Amino acid sequence: MAEFHFIRPWLLVVLVPMLALWWGLWRMRRQGDNRQALIDPHLLEHLLVGEPRKRLLRPVYLLLVVWILAAVAVAGPSWQKEVSPFLSDEAALMVMLKVSDTMETTDVQPSRLERAKQKIRDLMDLRQGGATGLIVYSGSAHLVMPVTRDERIIGTMLEGISTDLMPVQGDVLSAALDLGQQTVEQSGLPGSLLVIADSVSEQITEDLVLPVQFLAIQSVDREIDAGLQQAVKSLGGHLQRMGADRSDVERIVARAETSHREASEPGQAERWKDGGYLLLPLIAAGTLLWFRKGWVIG
Repeated sequence: MAEFHFIRPWLLVVLVPMLALWWGLWRMRRQGDNRQALIDPHLLEHLLVGEPRKRLLRPVYLLLVVWILAAVAVAGPSWQKEVSPFLSDEAALMVMLKVSDTMETTDVQPSRLERAKQKIRDLMDLRQGGATGLIVYSGSAHLVMPVTRDERIIGTMLEGISTDLMPVQGDVLSAALDLGQQTVEQSGLPGSLLVIADSVSEQITEDLVLPVQFLAIQSVDREIDAGLQQAVKSLGGHLQRMGADRSDVERIVARAETSHREASEPGQAERWKDGGYLLLPLIAAGTLLWFRKGWVIG
């Protein structure tokens, strides 16, 4: 609790008018108690409701407690941090999909390329409208879709992607990486890169500013391509083998969010958690007592 503080401490000023009003109500109640010295006891018992003198908890004191709890709640008591829920939405992810003849291999059904497309759809579903872009490459690299939050557009584009559309066969991953980094920078958003490929045939010596991940598309009984492993090592990235379920994509999304938090400025990735909501049950319980018959302030 050494870090306990109020997120909105200026709202505690509402305690001043609250306490002033309560003091007035308390004085009114005290004046009401003086009626016992002025009215005969056999008449007073018919005028008072609920015999307030016998109550252990008077409404006027309960009102003070509820008001104080409410003021503390709106001021935002906090003692721990949480990841900002808006952080992942601000990060872009540029996907670079290899579309070459080797991706037509059917060691995974229906083909490596079709499975790669499905992984991209899973990725967009998990990111729930996060900023995503798409590049295809083979012997040349082409921007299919700049960074967008509309996953339907990318889904539509995926349907028409095939090896027949590529003007030149080959493996120019370096060109795709350059185009991907340039596109993310132009979007004005922080972000990372994701390469979806079955192999890498060129020597990668790129100097990337953005973090990069690789998703290896091939059968699980095959050894991951040596060139792909070397590219991951050269770029200091992460390598994920394709799985039968969404667990591989879930790890990719988690790493992308983690890398974004680590690259963010101090205080941007986390925020103080508002603990005021923890007082709501107590405030509600105290308020409900006013529905009891005979509970009046006086």
